[in-house]
Amino acid sequence: MPGPHDFDPRRTWPGFLIAAGLVLVVTFILLRPEVSEGLTGLRLVVFWTVHVLIPLALMQGAQVALSHVPRVATLNPWAQTALSGFAGATVFAPIAIALDAAFGLAQSTDDLGMSWHSALLDEFLGFAPVVTFVWLALNATRLVRLDPVTRADPATKVAEPDLWLRVPRKIGRDLVALSAELHYLRVRTVAGEALVLYPFGKAVAELAGNGTGLQIHRSHWVALAHVQRIDRRGQGALCLLSTGATLPVSRQYRAALQAAFDIAKVPSASLRA
Repeated sequence: MPGPHDFDPRRTWPGFLIAAGLVLVVTFILLRPEVSEGLTGLRLVVFWTVHVLIPLALMQGAQVALSHVPRVATLNPWAQTALSGFAGATVFAPIAIALDAAFGLAQSTDDLGMSWHSALLDEFLGFAPVVTFVWLALNATRLVRLDPVTRADPATKVAEPDLWLRVPRKIGRDLVALSAELHYLRVRTVAGEALVLYPFGKAVAELAGNGTGLQIHRSHWVALAHVQRIDRRGQGALCLLSTGATLPVSRQYRAALQAAFDIAKVPSASLRA
């Protein structure tokens, strides 16, 4: 189960995205653009809620999906974000026409003097640039803090996972935990933490071979050496890290985590009933 901090808009991307979506809904309700002319009360609220939250969900989904495409993953983070915004807007175009019809705002293609394809293109061109710009603006606070991708040192004999090319060197390489925040990844080390644009699943797969840690939740991975205590909570557990952070342990990962500590003979890790 997610904790209260998982949706803190000041700390996490999911929380920020939810808060930003609600702010956009309220803004459009107050401004009442021409596109919603004639709607009042609850219908106006529902209209803007679906017109804001659905595109945000589509763009977020596109960002996650595109992050797994090798060619896209090598692009500049701004280009990746713009591409996901464009993709989400493209998928939303026919949905927008259907929503307009559902709210009684759509005119027939005969009245408009255009084919359905032309109406779809007109709908897309009308909002795609704005939607993409808003998506870039929402991500901008994170993107401007991303460090440039570093290049692997050719003199280094041991190849590092690609993840470390995204992580700023100022926080070191003594990894404590990884946490997924939708298409972003929060990397925690002994020296600090950073938010990077990198798939959680890919990072976990890259680290699987070194035996230093394991996934404990669908959104969290921990380094075994930095776990101080594991406390049972119902069917799951809570994992206390050396940095003071606490991460949830899902039921499906609890046994594997305990077994890993038993094998590693970590004296401070004990499962409390």
